[in-house]
Amino acid sequence: MLIQINCTANLGDFGNALPVISGISKYTNEPVDLIIRNEMRKFVGIKELLLYQPCIKSVEFDDEVFVQGAINLSSWTRMNQEDENRPVETCRYENWINDNYRMLFEVDDDFELQVFPMLVENVTDKTIIGDRWNHSTIDTRRKTNVVEHGCNPDPSKVHYLDYSRNIMYNLNLIKQNPNPFITTFTGVGILADLMNKETIVCWDEDMRIWDGHPVEFDFKRHYYGNRKSKLVHVKDVIL
Repeated sequence: MLIQINCTANLGDFGNALPVISGISKYTNEPVDLIIRNEMRKFVGIKELLLYQPCIKSVEFDDEVFVQGAINLSSWTRMNQEDENRPVETCRYENWINDNYRMLFEVDDDFELQVFPMLVENVTDKTIIGDRWNHSTIDTRRKTNVVEHGCNPDPSKVHYLDYSRNIMYNLNLIKQNPNPFITTFTGVGILADLMNKETIVCWDEDMRIWDGHPVEFDFKRHYYGNRKSKLVHVKDVIL
């Protein structure tokens, strides 16, 4: 089955679609062919990460292929939740498929993001921080470096992810580290949740209300309620 996602080039919103893609793959009993937006190239190694997932057979950027006959997977629809533990954004992708294609599939809520094991620098004595990056394409309504400026951690005790590195490398750093992963509302935190990694999602006062909803709803929108992520005010994080 050929699936195209053109509704987003944000890593987190895109990641919320993966349990749906995995569910469709199980429904059809075959991995899917995936077309993603060309802007996703900014995430170094995104193709390789997606191809490592058993539910995905091929990945192409939309400026590399002529698209015909693809199922359009989008989250631009209603927010109804079939399962209260399922992220709202994942439910929106689910609702889109149900409303537009009448496909009787089940979201794969057991989906766990697979990461190719690789040798990474040994920072197991430090806490990994995935702060919000400063990139020309980000939503500027939110601050960058939320954790760094909010917690002011001892630099000798933490390791900040370098987003210029391959995404598989950074996910290995997160996965192999014994400490909870510290992040904020940014894409890598959602990937950590999909790896079922213990994750602390920091927020500050600028995030208390977002798009007319309280910060708790924003957390529920992107994170599973029955995994290992929790929402904590940045001033309450001790590093």
